[in-house]
Amino acid sequence: LENSVVVCDGNAEGSIEGEKITISKITSSQTCRVTTEKINYNLTMNITGGTIKPSNVMVAHGDSGEFTITASTGYTLDNPTITCTGGASHTLNGSTLTISNVKQTQTCSVVLKEDTKTLKDQILADHTTRPGSRPNLNSDVFVTENTKTLYTASGNQTEGGKTVYYFSGNALDNWVYFADIYWRIIRINEDGGVRLLYVGSDKNTTSGYIGKSSYNNSSNGPHYVGYMFGSTTGSLDIDRTNSINSKIKDLIDPWYDNTIKPDYNDYVSRTAIYCNDRANEGYSTSSTFHFAGFKRLKDAKAPSYKCGNNASGSLYTGTNGASLADKFTGSTTTGNGKLTNPVALITADEVAYAGGKWDITSPTYYYLNANSESVTGSTYWWTMTPYSCSGSGNGRARMFFVHGYGAPGRLSDMYISESSPSIRPVLSLKSCVKWKSGNGTSDNPYEVSIDSTCEGLEN
Repeated sequence: LENSVVVCDGNAEGSIEGEKITISKITSSQTCRVTTEKINYNLTMNITGGTIKPSNVMVAHGDSGEFTITASTGYTLDNPTITCTGGASHTLNGSTLTISNVKQTQTCSVVLKEDTKTLKDQILADHTTRPGSRPNLNSDVFVTENTKTLYTASGNQTEGGKTVYYFSGNALDNWVYFADIYWRIIRINEDGGVRLLYVGSDKNTTSGYIGKSSYNNSSNGPHYVGYMFGSTTGSLDIDRTNSINSKIKDLIDPWYDNTIKPDYNDYVSRTAIYCNDRANEGYSTSSTFHFAGFKRLKDAKAPSYKCGNNASGSLYTGTNGASLADKFTGSTTTGNGKLTNPVALITADEVAYAGGKWDITSPTYYYLNANSESVTGSTYWWTMTPYSCSGSGNGRARMFFVHGYGAPGRLSDMYISESSPSIRPVLSLKSCVKWKSGNGTSDNPYEVSIDSTCEGLEN
């Protein structure tokens, strides 16, 4: 019986040990025979959610077949369902599937599961270097080229003390392609959404903005620093009434209506906070005063993600202090709910966390295109962080802005009625938005998808 095999025409299995023949797993009447012939079986492979190669092989009795599986976009190789009609066993190691102990012709089916990773999950998985807060946050610009690195802020520097993960320096792997537009990731918000800064339809653009405009039509009054503001002025509470759109908001909203809302509105978080921090230490209608951002970013070099923070990390108190009215959102769950379209601008604090600094050249990632050139050419671009009001009657209100070519990435201030700076919208993808593909490089940016459950959520 040496070199003999037992072949059954059903599902039973036969084995030979010495002169002993054993037939097992008998579930129905069938015929078994002992033979010394070389017997090959056809093994056919089917797959859902990917590709498998080869798809059909001949396997000798009792031997194994080896296959390579590739998951389609939106599917994963984790825990697939694998079944074989003839009872062969299977093991999956990475992308290599082995079908073993083949003792009859059969078909094996592989069903891959949909990948449920969110964009946040994938960003965290791809960026495993976590040094905490970036080095020299208070003293130096930060332009170090880096990949796979996320920095963190928490405690009294974030809303609700929750952890924020942010990119800093010349990050090379924080690109997203969404709504046929390239974006750079600013951070993962406190609510788990992913905040994006506009680049444009071309990753190598030097005109990465949707237009040029003054922030508001007039700088003659402190209320004009508001993304929205009151119809009159005279106190910060009146300024924060938020009944009138700024000029820049009136330009961003139609862009959103035409570009994002028709096909991609359900992807965008309504709970993300866009901070128009009007807190200050000495509001006046007749003399110069500075807003909280001035104290944090020019004096103390201490940025914060918490809306209304002062230079020491505490909130301002009293009528000039932190206010829900400064937290612009599309939902009243987390902010003022004043945004019909959940889109706004970057804050000067976000620029500082990314590596920028007051009055110092800082060509960090938010300034650069894929060719490491100025993404806005020679054009300056607005933040939504107020700087100061000066002069009799506060006739000269100013905002933080970011320099373009010539002083790349430098944080500075400008009268809000200046018409030359450009507009770079900022929006946040929902925390439930799924990662579809990509690793965050400019050549292979992250892309996303959405399911029916996520479509109906605020975030």
